[in-house]
Amino acid sequence: MEEFTINGKSVMVLSKKEVDSEIAKAALDHREADFSGKTIKGVSLAEKDMEHGINLSNAMVCGNIFLANATIGSTVNLANSVIDGSFFFGNGKLLGDLIMEKTWIGQTINMAGANITGSLRFGEMRVNGFISLDRAVILGNVDFTHVQSHDSCHGNLKIKGDIFLKNAQINGSLNLNDVLCGGGVDLENALIRRALTAKNLHVENHLLLKETIYEKQSADFSGIPPEKILR
Repeated sequence: MEEFTINGKSVMVLSKKEVDSEIAKAALDHREADFSGKTIKGVSLAEKDMEHGINLSNAMVCGNIFLANATIGSTVNLANSVIDGSFFFGNGKLLGDLIMEKTWIGQTINMAGANITGSLRFGEMRVNGFISLDRAVILGNVDFTHVQSHDSCHGNLKIKGDIFLKNAQINGSLNLNDVLCGGGVDLENALIRRALTAKNLHVENHLLLKETIYEKQSADFSGIPPEKILR
């Protein structure tokens, strides 16, 4: 354990060595790596293969979660967690669900090109910055209900709270109900095979539906000003 000061309080934090040790032990025990309720510095598993999932529910992550090009064999649970940095899963593969319900992300979420065999459960998640699922393939559903994506400033750099799903493929449904988006929602060239709902979606810019493939008869955009929808 290492001692850190967070918000003026002394907190014991799992070191990188301890995090790596739990991941290795979990693999030997054929179980998920369990960091639920723990405070850790960060997680870096770029290009790693994990047979089982990761439980980070109710955890505090002082840095980033970096899973670029990783393959994870089961569910990743981040429900009710706080991630001070960013969540990066670009081009990763997940054989299960990604649970981020009521999760707070201090920076961006980048899952461009990810392949998810389960569903994305983002309900009531809050993000300071953009959320990118560009080119992602999700076999299950994507639930953004009550998600908030806010603009973020880092020095002179301002990052809009955009939600990107350009060229994404969602084999289930996409739920954007009651989302508060500091930028725009980009669904250009996306494919949604089942229901698309965006009731009471609030966007600062626009909901972009250019060349989006979805079932138009069942789609629900009620509560969105017509001028905010670009088709």
